[in-house]
Amino acid sequence: MSKLSFSRIGAWIRSKIFLYNVTYGLYMLDWWERYLFNTIMILLLCVLCYNGSRFTVESVKRLVWYFSAETG
Repeated sequence: MSKLSFSRIGAWIRSKIFLYNVTYGLYMLDWWERYLFNTIMILLLCVLCYNGSRFTVESVKRLVWYFSAETG
């Protein structure tokens, strides 16, 4: 890739970060407040993904057990 492509990718990433900051109002916070907010959001997202994956696995296990059980 040429240097022009890297600069276009960098500009695209900067525009997405700017859009994120403006959408959620983070542009008016100090740098440490933004890091704190982003850290909390990442932690919440990790908890959500972890618990969602556990729920999905348990649900699939129950469905497999339910459909594989012999009717008597």
